[in-house]
Amino acid sequence: MRDIVFKNRQQDSRINYRGSNPGRLENLTDAVFGIAITLLIFNMSNPNSFSDLLTFTKTLPAFILSIAFIFVIWNEHVRFSEIYTLNDTWLSVLNTLFIALVIFLVYPLRFITLFLTNFFFNSDISLRIDGHQVPDLMIYYGFILSGLYLVLFLFYKRAHGLKNEMDFNPFEQFYTSAQLKRLVMMISVPLLSILLTIFLRGYSSFWASLIGGITYFLYSPAIFFWLRSYHKKAAGFL
Repeated sequence: MRDIVFKNRQQDSRINYRGSNPGRLENLTDAVFGIAITLLIFNMSNPNSFSDLLTFTKTLPAFILSIAFIFVIWNEHVRFSEIYTLNDTWLSVLNTLFIALVIFLVYPLRFITLFLTNFFFNSDISLRIDGHQVPDLMIYYGFILSGLYLVLFLFYKRAHGLKNEMDFNPFEQFYTSAQLKRLVMMISVPLLSILLTIFLRGYSSFWASLIGGITYFLYSPAIFFWLRSYHKKAAGFL
């Protein structure tokens, strides 16, 4: 899968792709992502009647979102490893932590998937959560998401520290710095969601949950402005 993505992805001629041939660590990480998706699938409700089948079908939109999120995180890892490789002790340690967080993400992601299905479709999937616990769920999920992006930030931070050993060209130095800035943004949004949820839950569990969830929509304008700035500055390296 990683090889197919690499061969079909549009490559930047200004970047030296040092990890174009995946090693065993990259393959292990891919296998873990496959396990994560498998766990997500097999922990869904088993349809034992037609009514159960209809309920199971209602989980499809939220399930697709879950798979899409796992793919986004996987693609972040692929993008890093194909440019910088993971042939470094500290990067190997960070990769182990990254794998652990991916596996730890599965059950919270499954829980949110089923919770959203109940919320939007008024289905009766059995979940033990009270209204006043939903803000805690948002906080829980926010910490895992920010943790994943923090590890990715440390990946790029380590690569930036090895710029002389990896013989970065000027564009690669710019690219690495730009990714660090992007990941600070990716970490900040879930942390902001956590802070707002904590602040508002003393007043209303409903508004704390709603505002905590809406906060994630900040990703869209933030990524838009980052991309515009990135492409404008990257054009100077042509």
